[in-house]
Amino acid sequence: MKAAEALSAWTLHCMRTSQAHWSARVWLALLRPASLIYRGLVVLRTALFAYGLTGVRRLPVPVLSVGNLVAGGSGKTPFVEMLATRLRERSRRVAIVLRGYRGGSNKPMIICDGRRFLCEPPMAADEAYLLGRHLSGVAVLTGADRYLVGQRALQELQCEIIVLDDGFQHLWLHRDLDIVLVDATNPFGYGRMLPSGLLRERPEALARADLLVVTHADRGADLDQIRRDLRRYAPAVPIILAVHRPLGLIALNGDAQPLPRLDGERVVAFSGIGNPESFEATLVRLGATVVVHQMFPDHHRYSSVDLEAISAVAKRADASVIITTEKDLIKLVRLERGTSAPPMYALSIGLELVEGAATLERMLDAVLGASSS
Repeated sequence: MKAAEALSAWTLHCMRTSQAHWSARVWLALLRPASLIYRGLVVLRTALFAYGLTGVRRLPVPVLSVGNLVAGGSGKTPFVEMLATRLRERSRRVAIVLRGYRGGSNKPMIICDGRRFLCEPPMAADEAYLLGRHLSGVAVLTGADRYLVGQRALQELQCEIIVLDDGFQHLWLHRDLDIVLVDATNPFGYGRMLPSGLLRERPEALARADLLVVTHADRGADLDQIRRDLRRYAPAVPIILAVHRPLGLIALNGDAQPLPRLDGERVVAFSGIGNPESFEATLVRLGATVVVHQMFPDHHRYSSVDLEAISAVAKRADASVIITTEKDLIKLVRLERGTSAPPMYALSIGLELVEGAATLERMLDAVLGASSS
């Protein structure tokens, strides 16, 4: 696993620096045949579903999918949290269904029934556990077969609506609303399919979506150009804008600290997420001086050795604070940590719609209205 993580990290580094380094360009060129094979398989798979040659199963309740076109972080977890909250406010019993990547099992599992946890890390996947911590009254389940997981949510928890986290490519399950997130900082995954780029599908797949949400819309991207690009692939799909807002700091013991705690501080950051650059940019906007940012592969499982190394880096850099993400924090609470290290906090993030909130509300009303009739 360490070798696979190192290769993944190196490949991502090459994607980010391919314009500046010949070695990165050579490595990505070597991966190009694999990308062509992957692209062919994706096209074939999509065609099988489009022509009805592969069965699509349907649950007897509305299914809302939140997904993306690009592998890695686009803000799905905060968006799913926001969406589930809006549905819960409509007095609906909501279940969030995830694959549960890097969790302890691919079988259908209830992580949280809306009132209490039935499974915790490392058996519970980090994103599923984080959603359960944040959302009162919302069930969270994981499993590779989202249809079977949905059935369990209906039969055992009497849920009335299903939210699929990372469901755009899960074509086996019918969905009533397909929402696709597009990260403004890298909307098309370097323009190449996996593994030489980050595209899971060709951009033409966006035409399947019912709603496009441009996340990180405040990160200085050319939003007009992004809109034009999206319109080229999905001319009839509504586009709305979202930004990520820092909410506060959380210590390992759960204590909260206000955001001004970072202002003027020398910070060592570390993260194992899909979009570490966005995390670092947020810290800078909060007034922190990020002297080191250690980037681990997405979903990295930390060890006590990792924590010791991070603490040593912080001491050498004369940092006053160590900062990570809330998703990473979940995997740290059971690890031993030296008492002489600087204090460690996680940055809590929420999502806010800054344009098009009424569009989302109308779509939710339509889906819920249709299910009631």
